[in-house]
Amino acid sequence: MKIAGIVLAGGKSSRYGKPKMFETYQGKYFYQHSVEALKQNSLSPIVIATNENLISYFEQDDVDFIVEKESETYQGPLFAIYNALSKISNVEWYFVLSCDTPFITSAFVDKMIHLTKNSYYDAIVPTQSGRIHPLLALYHRRSLLKMKQLLAKDKRKMQLLLDEITVLTVSFPTEDEVFININKPKDWRKYQ
Repeated sequence: MKIAGIVLAGGKSSRYGKPKMFETYQGKYFYQHSVEALKQNSLSPIVIATNENLISYFEQDDVDFIVEKESETYQGPLFAIYNALSKISNVEWYFVLSCDTPFITSAFVDKMIHLTKNSYYDAIVPTQSGRIHPLLALYHRRSLLKMKQLLAKDKRKMQLLLDEITVLTVSFPTEDEVFININKPKDWRKYQ
């Protein structure tokens, strides 16, 4: 079974004040931690989904890029996921990771991909303390049609997608740092 890895790195970072995917942790950009976790699990292809304004800043030549056109930029994560997934063929599952989770690990990716053996589900989504994390999740190719239908109706919330497809939720411990995402500079200062 072939699984693609996709790093979402095209958002505005409006709360952060600058593109947060280029903030550094342990000598690597945030987005590189997501790329490494996918690579260590031999996912292929590995793709960074970004936009025309950011593409020139990436220092990564061993991945593919899907670049949103200016007219597509900043339409939210559901559009970004659909846009990326629809451009990658010949895979059954897509592992989507956001670019603002510097504590992502290959062990987390490994645990999640082992659950893809049950082909009944359209998505495998982690939860922590009752909160879902759809931007650190696996989506089956079957989910593309529902994404397309929602976007055609201008329905862009991730929860609307999850309500319409068959989802396996996977609970993780409250203390697991994998799910810490950085939205504001003060969030990051807490961990430096």
